Amino acid sequence: MSGPRVWSRFSAKASDGTVLKFRIEDMTEDRIEDVMTLLMTHFATEESLHRGSGVPKNPKAMAELQEIYKELWNEKPNQIVICVSDEETTTNSELLGASVMDLETREEASKEIRHDNATTEEIKKFLEIITCLFTKYNVFDKYDLDKFYDDRGVVVLPKCRGLGIAQEFFRVRRLMCKEHNIPMTGGWMTSFGSQKAAIRDNWETVFEINYEDFGKEVGVKFENVPPTCIFMIARGE
Repeated sequence: MSGPRVWSRFSAKASDGTVLKFRIEDMTEDRIEDVMTLLMTHFATEESLHRGSGVPKNPKAMAELQEIYKELWNEKPNQIVICVSDEETTTNSELLGASVMDLETREEASKEIRHDNATTEEIKKFLEIITCLFTKYNVFDKYDLDKFYDDRGVVVLPKCRGLGIAQEFFRVRRLMCKEHNIPMTGGWMTSFGSQKAAIRDNWETVFEINYEDFGKEVGVKFENVPPTCIFMIARGE
């Protein structure tokens, strides 16, 4: 039986000089819970908009966020790839990182994000923040698109950061665009790490908003964030 599609094999040198080998491959159904755990542990707790809304500080909000993630995965076609060690061939090898996109259409993008179903104040604030941010730049109108791959998060285990995994995830996104005949991928890069990784992979900055000004607009003080929140795009290779 054939395994998951492998999009990339690459290597990096650790601080002790050891050469580490990695591969990026499609997420299989049996890894869904692993990816969810990775996202909830290291993405939801560290990403700027989640932190600004206070979600990581409230266990009930975190539980509600996890249900939102699950709903989104069920409602829309997602492209999720994972990074594992290429030294291991077992199906349960440690998950080192994940990249999540969904196929966004012009019709879906025009629908309002609903806040009324949220039960915690932190999730209400989070949805308010992303609703406001998403109105700042319309990639469909700017490039006359009917569909594109929209960023839903890149996360790498802390012990594996600085090895180029996030940058390789961004490169793979361009490969996936070409493979699936999707004209463009893009998204809001909200953290130092995602911005640096996308820049290294030659993604293009097409819009940015000052974090301090945006925080005043949504009534939040963002801390430990880059000077600006950036919308970046890339086309298929």
